[in-house]
Amino acid sequence: MSLIPEPGAARILVVDDTPANVQLLVRMLTAKAYGVRAVASGEEALQAVRDAPPDLILLDINMPLMNGYEVCERLKSQPDWAAIPVIFISALQDTTDKMRAFALGAVDYVTKPFQLEEVYARVDTHLRLRQLQRQLAAHNQQLEHQVAQRMAELAASYKRVQELSRLKGEFLSMISHEMRTPAHGLLGLGELLIRLCPPSDKLSRYVALFEQSALRLTGLFDDVSLISQADRMAPSAGVGSDLAQLLERARVALPQLQIALDAADALATAPLKGTPELLLRALKTLLLMGAAFSAKGVHLRLQAQAREQALCLRLDLNQLILSEPQAHGFFDIGSSARAVSSAEPLGLSPVVARHILRAFGGDLKLVKQDGDSGYLEFSLRRAAKVLA
Repeated sequence: MSLIPEPGAARILVVDDTPANVQLLVRMLTAKAYGVRAVASGEEALQAVRDAPPDLILLDINMPLMNGYEVCERLKSQPDWAAIPVIFISALQDTTDKMRAFALGAVDYVTKPFQLEEVYARVDTHLRLRQLQRQLAAHNQQLEHQVAQRMAELAASYKRVQELSRLKGEFLSMISHEMRTPAHGLLGLGELLIRLCPPSDKLSRYVALFEQSALRLTGLFDDVSLISQADRMAPSAGVGSDLAQLLERARVALPQLQIALDAADALATAPLKGTPELLLRALKTLLLMGAAFSAKGVHLRLQAQAREQALCLRLDLNQLILSEPQAHGFFDIGSSARAVSSAEPLGLSPVVARHILRAFGGDLKLVKQDGDSGYLEFSLRRAAKVLA
């Protein structure tokens, strides 16, 4: 027996071999505008579910050939049917019978003779729960689709960023290589012209300016080449010197600076990730920037601090005549802040230093504080193994 439901009405399957029970349940449920189908055996119930899975099943236990327990077990064994809520309606009132019903996956159990309001309440509750489950499943499916779509977009973006980074590195390397030849020609011609000029005070000044410009130009080519190399370095590449060794080499290379390190011995001797020569170059840039942004003659004091797997150096500054946005973007390759700062003679060296540190898992930051104060923060990744 099947009654055509209203559009959108919940569909309920009644399974009972007692005609009086079936008629009562069908009359009760259709009065609530549910779509009802009734069958009298377990086999018919399974066939009805195959034909049109209902939203809820009211299932009697004591039926010939296949009882309600067997029907429920068969339903729950099928992935397509397992989520259909089953309410047992039975004259069996023993706790063991109820426990078995719930163990097989039933959502509720109503004992005969049943009360109309009780059946209504339980049917309504489990239909609402079923609807919420469907909504949740649909929402989760939508979220999974959105996450998968977003992950695909991120993967494509990451691949694109990698490709752009590779192209940038190749472009910078090519520009550095291609410009060296004409630059060397101009520098050679400049030297020749200087030699042809008669000695004078002006000539001495011109020679000094020419040599300074030549050094900056060749240094710029080296910096551009190093940026392209640093972008392709692996963060785990190499185990560098400890901080004390790097600092001692920096003191030798920069005798004009007074440098001190405030750190425990354990920090000073911590092994650092990275190629020693590149780390030394970055450290020298940090110190030269510290001198450029500090009062003349000031002693540079590096404060070392351990942070998780990194070693951080901080250098306080008292002549940082830059705005906060200028300081924040100071190490960007296109920043104009370097050209208007006291660190202008360093050219691209600050940019190179940050590229080196980031290539090895560290970083370099310039932070503006009140007035003309600020600080440089220089972080280096600590290596897992200890140097011999």
